[in-house]
Amino acid sequence: MKVLFVDDEPIITQGLRVLIDWEAEGFSIAGSVQNGNEALGFLKKENVDLVLTDIRMPECSGLELLEKVKEGKISDAYFIIMSGYDDFNYAQQAMRMGCLDYILKPVDADELLKVVRKVKNLDDARREDEERRNRMEHAYLDRNMITRLIGTYDNGNSAKSVIICKDNLDGLTAAIEENSSDKIEKYVYAFYRETKEKGLSEEEVNFNISYLLFQLIHIASEQDDEVNHEEIMRFIGESSFEESIIKGSAYMCRFCKEYAEYVSQLRKSAARGILQDVEREIKAHYAENISLRELSQKFYLNSAYLGQIFKKKYGQSFKDYLTDFRIKEAARMLARTDLKIIRIAEDVGYKDSDYFVQKFIERMGCTPSKYRRDHREE
Repeated sequence: MKVLFVDDEPIITQGLRVLIDWEAEGFSIAGSVQNGNEALGFLKKENVDLVLTDIRMPECSGLELLEKVKEGKISDAYFIIMSGYDDFNYAQQAMRMGCLDYILKPVDADELLKVVRKVKNLDDARREDEERRNRMEHAYLDRNMITRLIGTYDNGNSAKSVIICKDNLDGLTAAIEENSSDKIEKYVYAFYRETKEKGLSEEEVNFNISYLLFQLIHIASEQDDEVNHEEIMRFIGESSFEESIIKGSAYMCRFCKEYAEYVSQLRKSAARGILQDVEREIKAHYAENISLRELSQKFYLNSAYLGQIFKKKYGQSFKDYLTDFRIKEAARMLARTDLKIIRIAEDVGYKDSDYFVQKFIERMGCTPSKYRRDHREE
């Protein structure tokens, strides 16, 4: 997120730059300007997520700036007003005009951190809402795409229920998820047999296939939420089913097997991406009490599955990998710093120094003290 400072005193904007670690909070500093007019010009040219502005400035005050931005719909940035005690009534007015919060001058680092994190949390929630709406729009588009591909059954009588061969189609969906050729064939033939036994018309079969395709789109999206839905539909369209898939079980079998392989590739691709994310989490938080279960919840994966793909890639369990990483970091600190061993143990995630020494000996073949002596001598 980008932040803009607006204050007619340069010493204030310079202080704001260093008062907190903006980068660590997920922000970059877009710039600093001295009054509301300069800020308006800046906002018209640059995208900014947060404006931190003084309330009293020459030419154009913080209140006037806020009013002009809101009325002219110039920016969607969150506004935080900086004010003195004498400006409290102004601050209240700013809140009524859409300002998110205000902080008193001189600005306290803890107070600034509090409102900045409030902005970040609000923005995260807004982005989640946007993603949810996008997913709903995708679902709507998917239905329209299916309609364009094979049409939609409409018998002109809404009172009459449509027969869905649900058990066989759900079984087929599960078989495709498993990428099981034998099960795919079993459920495809069972589905076509059921349509004949129940005397379903071509339009009714068509409707059943729409039901199946929508389930298949959902499967692909679950493997990788970044996957392009147009790509999924293109894959389905290029499988050249249309009339033949409606009338022939052999064509349906071929399509389902190809789609199962496609989903398998998506799963492998997504797993590679997840493991990269897990690796980054370990590097960033190895000193904390992290677990495979917590990471699986964070990345919306089954913990057993995450453990399997982790071991397959790294040749060891998550727990062993984390221990190795911690011990390597400890070894680096032993060789390069004068920190006490008990402090190094804590810094790499071990509250029990005896347990740390035990793990260090297991991995490095010697005590931490000996490792430090040997590597200092080198």
